[in-house]
Amino acid sequence: MSKSMASSLLVLLEIALLLASGCVELTSQRISWFYDAPKDELRILIHYDGIHDSGDDTHDEGVKQLREFVKNGDVMFQCWIWHIEMADFRRQLQDANTKPLEKDWARLVTSIKIEQVGYYREPDGRMGAAQLVTITEAKAFIRKLNAEISREILEDEIDWNDVTGADWPLEAETARTQERMQAAAKNRHQWLTLDGHALRFTLPVHPDEWLRLKGMILVERVKALAEALEKAADDEKITLINSFVQERSSVLVSYIESSDRVTFVLGLPKIPSTLRTKLQDEYEPSLENVVVETVKVDLDKALAEMLLDKDAKPSALLSAVRSFGPPEEQVRALMATAQNGDDKQKKAAIERLASWAKRWNRDHGVPKAPKMRDKLEDYIAAWKKWYGQMRQYPIFKEKDDAAEAQ
Repeated sequence: MSKSMASSLLVLLEIALLLASGCVELTSQRISWFYDAPKDELRILIHYDGIHDSGDDTHDEGVKQLREFVKNGDVMFQCWIWHIEMADFRRQLQDANTKPLEKDWARLVTSIKIEQVGYYREPDGRMGAAQLVTITEAKAFIRKLNAEISREILEDEIDWNDVTGADWPLEAETARTQERMQAAAKNRHQWLTLDGHALRFTLPVHPDEWLRLKGMILVERVKALAEALEKAADDEKITLINSFVQERSSVLVSYIESSDRVTFVLGLPKIPSTLRTKLQDEYEPSLENVVVETVKVDLDKALAEMLLDKDAKPSALLSAVRSFGPPEEQVRALMATAQNGDDKQKKAAIERLASWAKRWNRDHGVPKAPKMRDKLEDYIAAWKKWYGQMRQYPIFKEKDDAAEAQ
């Protein structure tokens, strides 16, 4: 397996475990997913929040990377080192020297459809962009994915220390687990399965080795947090803790251990989920122009037009944002129109925000959406606070903000 594919599989495992942890950077990332059973399509909506340059150079490298990222239809998870470069997989398909296993991985990865949804500016002024990843014939795709994982295991291509970053002798300490994985691979084990909208990852293990491995991974993650806290200024410590907790609590996870396997269920079968990860507070605007130039579509404008026009026939991209994307997306688009539209548009946006708030408080209520205010600026201010809560969800101050929502 290529290192990038191994890392991608590790992402799923670490998220399910709740143990996870000069170029283009993000302030945060939101990942939502939805399985359309009638069409057999798995859709993944990725929000890249606060896109900016690391600031280590004059930004030329960040501009180049971002243009190539959009042009090639790449995907990034959290940071640039977990960047899946689609052009590399396309080259592997054309290269006669590519190993058969790597070529099959490349064929599988390049079958994924990746589209840019649009760019947006959040209430705090930061620029972001959304991307839709679509896996057609999802069940067949997952069967092929499971077969490739089994081939990796049987051909002993995975360096577990390289994948996990562990510095203890992982190969020796997981020998019995590896034997069980080899046996499962020979029997066409289904490592990853769909359960409605939920993703199930099942790993054959030796129970004693698994407890040791789980403990060591936890130690590494806690050590990383402790080291970050030690270096952070006092006013940054609570932000670090909240970020650590947010990623591990923003999506529901089931964790089942038995005598011979561990199963992780990411998300809920009947309800689409969103994973939220805060990465950093620092942001600078050097890449804003190139985001607009390359992504092209103003997401807030397009989304508001769709929400305010009963007869609108939205594209599949906008429908994805509305149907299973983070709920704050609709609010942000309506806020922008309520502030910057003409009188008719402002009135329609305010009415839509009010009706949206009633439905939200009836069906969810956490955080509580604000009631109408006499002054528009007060109403927008209350919605901005709600938006800020959603961006920190489920880690936000509720006592003071709940009073303001009344």
